[in-house]
Amino acid sequence: MKKGKYFIVLFCNKKRIKVFNRSMKRTTIYEHWYEYKTEKKPRFVQLQITKRNQEAVYELALIFTNNRWAKKTYVRDSLGRLVEAKIEDDKFRIKEIIPYWKEELIYDFQKKSRLRYHQILEQILSMTGVGQIFTLNNKLFVQVDDEIFLFGNKNIKDATRLFEIVREDVLKKKKTNFLFVRDVTTSQRKNLYKILEEKGYKRTELFRHYSY
Repeated sequence: MKKGKYFIVLFCNKKRIKVFNRSMKRTTIYEHWYEYKTEKKPRFVQLQITKRNQEAVYELALIFTNNRWAKKTYVRDSLGRLVEAKIEDDKFRIKEIIPYWKEELIYDFQKKSRLRYHQILEQILSMTGVGQIFTLNNKLFVQVDDEIFLFGNKNIKDATRLFEIVREDVLKKKKTNFLFVRDVTTSQRKNLYKILEEKGYKRTELFRHYSY
């Protein structure tokens, strides 16, 4: 790490992912650190990072330059044991480390772009017609009359998780125009594939379980 004495760094599964902030002043880096520690966790965060369902464990570390008087920082491992929090570069040390996250983005097939969860929720809440919300493979579907909106996820588990979060938030808003269908029948699935193909979607894309 260069151009700084103090850093805030994001790690995933103990590997450095990104330097969020760097500074030559301790007061400045502590201001940023406080903001991160008080930040509200997004509703839909990344839990897996590979097709093999590898769990994504994110941590945010406050890093100082090392010196011989520095106290060691300890964290608990997956077995609950206290272990020293270390960084590969001996010139630096971990002053503090906290659990963190990375927000998972959702692919909007209509807009052909990846959106944040709150943007997807706003779209759904703005719909006034009677409709249904359901999942199929790795996709969340919102059907209102003859219109069908598709939202793609990395895998089937993420689609199910998104379905549950959307249902919870929509019901909290006391929106009663949606029927939530957890399991789509075989006949419904066949009919859905036919309708979506007529709208220009490829069946091979609809069959996909992953989007890695």
